[in-house]
This record gives sequence, C-alpha cells and structure tokens, in this order.
Amino acid sequence: MEGKIYIWTGPVAALATTGLAFSLYFFTLAPGLTWANFGADGGELLATAVSNGVPHPPGYPLYILLLQGWLALWGAILPGSDLAWRGNLLSAIAAALSCGVTTLLVYRFLAPSRTYAWLYAILAGGMWCVAPLLWGQALITEVYAVHALLFALLAWATLDPSPLTVQQRSLRLGIVIGLGIAHHLTLLLLLPAVFYWLWQMPEHPLRRVRFWITFAVAILPGILLYLRIPWVAMQAPPINWGYANTLANFWWLVSGEAYRPYLAGLTVADLLPRLSQWAAVITEQYTPAGFALGMVGLYAFDQSRPRWRTFCLIWLTPVSLYTMAYNTVDSSIYLLPVIWLIALWIPEGCVLISEQVRRRATVSALLATVAAAALILTAIRLPDYALQRDDKAESYLAELNQTLVPGSVVFSSADAETFTLWYGAYGDGSLQVTAPDLILINAALFQFDWYRDLLADVYPQLPGVESRSIETILVASAAERPVFFTEVVYPAVQDHLTPVGSLWRYSVQP
Repeated sequence: MEGKIYIWTGPVAALATTGLAFSLYFFTLAPGLTWANFGADGGELLATAVSNGVPHPPGYPLYILLLQGWLALWGAILPGSDLAWRGNLLSAIAAALSCGVTTLLVYRFLAPSRTYAWLYAILAGGMWCVAPLLWGQALITEVYAVHALLFALLAWATLDPSPLTVQQRSLRLGIVIGLGIAHHLTLLLLLPAVFYWLWQMPEHPLRRVRFWITFAVAILPGILLYLRIPWVAMQAPPINWGYANTLANFWWLVSGEAYRPYLAGLTVADLLPRLSQWAAVITEQYTPAGFALGMVGLYAFDQSRPRWRTFCLIWLTPVSLYTMAYNTVDSSIYLLPVIWLIALWIPEGCVLISEQVRRRATVSALLATVAAAALILTAIRLPDYALQRDDKAESYLAELNQTLVPGSVVFSSADAETFTLWYGAYGDGSLQVTAPDLILINAALFQFDWYRDLLADVYPQLPGVESRSIETILVASAAERPVFFTEVVYPAVQDHLTPVGSLWRYSVQP
C-alpha cells in the first residue's frame, strides 16, 4: 500500500501544480489582442495561423501548426470566442503544463527519498509558476510558454532517474530536441548541459552507436517540420517572411540572418550594464530573499551533488551570455530557462537552512513558510500582472476599423502597429469588412528583395508596385487611393500628413 502511495504522490503533486498554475493564468489572462509583456508578436502569429502563412524568423513551424489546430478546435467548441483569447489560452495551458512537468521532475530527481518530497516538489513548481517572466508569457499569444514546456520536457528527458535503456533515453531526447528545434532555436543553447549529463552517466550512452542511430531517427520528424515553410511560401500568403520559395530565402529565414546585427557590436563598455540588467531580471523574479535562497540551494548542491551543480552551470551560462549579447528591448525573455533553474534551487536552500537551525524549525515547516510567502507575494503582484482589463491593442484595432476606408493603402513600420493591422486584415478579418481591398505595406521590410517580390505577388493591383521603389509606390498610390501612415516614417513627408486619430492621412498637397 505504501509503495502505491509513493508511486502516485508525484503525479498527483504535478497535477495539483498544473491545476493551480492554470487557475492563476486563466483568471489573469488577456481577454483579446494585447501588446503587454512584449506581446506585440501575438497579432502576427494569430494572423499567420489563420492565413496559413510564415511568421518572422526562424518561422516557428511547430508553433504555427499547434496554433492552427488549437484555434480550429476552440472555434468548433466555442464558435463565438475571441480569436486572440483562444491563442492566449494556448499559452496558459502550455505554461501550466511546464509547471507540472517541473514538479514531477523535482519529485523524482531531487527529492525522491524525502518524506516531504511532495511539498519540496510543489514548492519548486509553484515558484516557477509565479515567476513574473513566465506568468507574463502565459497570458498572451507568444511562443515562449510553449518554449518553457519544451525545455522542461528536455530536462525531464535528460534527468529522469527511471531505469531506461540507451534506446529509450535516446528516443525521448531525440523527440524533445527535434520538437524544440522546430519551435525555438535557443533550445540549442541548453544542449551542452544535456550532453555533459549524458557523458557522465555510468552506461556512457554517448559512446554507443545505437544511441546515435535512435537519436537521429527520433529528432528527424521535428526537423522535417521546417519543410512546411517552403511549401507554404510557394503559395504566396500575405504574411510570408523571407518568401522562402528559394534555398537562399529559406536560409535567410531559418538562420535568423535579419537579427544578426543585434548580436554584433558588444563592447567592454556594454558588458557591465548588460550584466546589471541580467542580475535585475533574475532578482526580480523571486525577490532578493528568494534569489538568496536559490543561491543557498546551489551551494548545497555544490556540496552534495557536484554533477548536478555542473549541469546547472552549463545550462545557465550559454543562455545568460546570449541574453547579454543580444541587444533588444525584450532579450530578457531568453532568461526563462535560467529562472526555471533557480526555482529548483529554492527548496534545497530551505532544506540546508532547516538543517542548520534544526531545533527551531523543521524542513517541512520552512518549505511551507516559503510557499505561503510566495502566495502572498503573488497576491500583491496580482493587480500589476493581471491583464483582464488590458485593452490598448483592442482599442487601436477598433480605431483602425473606424478610420480606414475601402481601398486604403497603409504604410507601417513598428511591430505593434504592423502586427495589429495584419491581425485585423488576416486574423479576425474585421478590417477586410470595414475596409475591403485594403493594402498593407511595411516600410521597414521594404529593404529586402523578398518583401518587394511578395508585395508584387500579393498586391498586383498596388499602384507602382512594379517599380520596386517605395517612393514611387507612395506617389502612385496617393493619386489613386486613400493613403495612411501608422507613424511618421519614410517615405512620408511630414508636411503631407494630417493626423486622423492615431493614424496619419497622406495627401499630395501640404
């Protein structure tokens, strides 16, 4: 009987953590389209899924397929539900599942022989659940909640202490890594830690041919998902980054060539501010006290589990260096695997402190105290992190529907405005109703040959499109159609723009 209780305690703890996490996320979920939490990409991702297109690099083939199926499923279950809300719900479920996987992993790997293992594991999963960076991504349509689930599964496939054969472990790892590569390429940064762990295993799986044969077979289906991109691109959907109907364009997309400048130019003078930002993001997640507990836990592992300590350090180092080198306003989001790791250290910090003050507190009491403190902190943070009343993006979309007229040509540049336009035109379709024959041009993308080719194929009726000149297109369009700008951006001339709400109406006469 005791054996059965032990077997089921881990899954029950994982299920409880998943349920609690989903409850938090569901009741703080954004009700529709949102720009919160670096979530401007949501409009593009939703529009891409609906129009069967290709999103920004590297193309996210796994995520788009998941999103398409998810939107169709909930469209059948709740036909009147908001399209963006459905996408947000997918993130909530993926993030909650990552918390459940984390709890189960901790229960089986870090605390299998302790009488309070279930509390230890739930605390780790719960801390991860309420980390602001994950919480924020769980409420919006973005790729990072699914990324969190995949790297939690990667850790589970690597660290699971179950007696697996070499082929079984290789099969698990190959499937997860293949799907991870098909979703977000930063998963590759975690592989040095994975292969370190495998190299240190007594059975030496990396030295066995059958491991690599099984691994190659298992990873292949995930990698083959990238074939979706050229297949879809050849159909010339309106959202078609890279227009990957050629090998050169395909490589431009999947290699993220457009984003390489963000990785260049890091100087010694930049290093200290970036390091400071890294520390600020990490500390904010669990407060300085929680971070200190995590450091105590890492120290405890250093003394008792040096192999696990080394795995942790190899896991977090490439991700941290990449985040500091990648110079964008939202680069902190790449720290999710590091923040996840600290959540696993916090319970061990509680254990070490309890052992040092054994007469004053038991381990279970301190674990429960930290869990209660996390709940109180979450309640305090709730008004600032909940998105039920977030309507900035929805209000902007409503204004677009009121302002744009049939046949409009709209020039945009910034992500938030551009992706909202794409959502209205190709996602929920509202702009196609209020402004039929709408033509959307992104001035920032016009620098690329593939984008000029795409405009000619998608909008053959666009005046001046054959010239491949944005200045010519503007002049020709203004002579035949209503022209709007979302921002004062080239090729607009300030004297030719008249503000109309949040937009600018272009006219030849100043």
